[in-house]
Amino acid sequence: GGKVAYFEMEPQHSVDIDVDIDWPVAEQRVLRYGYFGRGVSMMFCKVSGCLTDGKVFLSVSGENSVSINTRDTAGLRMLQKDDVKVVLLISKEDLLMKSLITKLEKMTGCEVMMVGEEPLKDVQSVVEKNKLDWKDVAYMGNDTADASCLELAGLSAVPADAPPNAAQAAKYTCKNAGGGGAVRDFIEHVLLQKEQAKAQMKQDRIDRNNF
Repeated sequence: GGKVAYFEMEPQHSVDIDVDIDWPVAEQRVLRYGYFGRGVSMMFCKVSGCLTDGKVFLSVSGENSVSINTRDTAGLRMLQKDDVKVVLLISKEDLLMKSLITKLEKMTGCEVMMVGEEPLKDVQSVVEKNKLDWKDVAYMGNDTADASCLELAGLSAVPADAPPNAAQAAKYTCKNAGGGGAVRDFIEHVLLQKEQAKAQMKQDRIDRNNF
């Protein structure tokens, strides 16, 4: 029926589906290696428990403080340079973090957004406003309340110390705990997926030209 050629795929990107049992294998490949489309263009990241370790330091003078790993903030800038919009999420109940919004924005260069008990309600409107599908979104959370967003996102992750319910909903579990480089870990994973997606698109164009 015309000109025929073969396309050689990387092992981690391909599964032969011959019988029903092959479908869950294919699903696990997607969960393990991520969605290979154009790569994500927006990332949401919870601040408390992801960007910080969730601890609050109390001083004699009455001032409270939190710590943020510089490796994580450097990772956020790496994403921004790769044209990924990053939105940091703060709980409306977290009074300390609310007081640090301006400093966070200045330190990270990211938009900071407050969310309620169910982050999905607030995040969904941002996804729609930017005319994105969830497969184009990365999400990092650390609690059961994040489970819905973790399941919907094309790429999602939790820190190593996240509770089981959140970990089960995420597609990637970081090697580091919250506040200890977990955000940088996930960002490197996201950037790797984007590079592989670009390489796949380039290969597709080459093969089409050969037909």
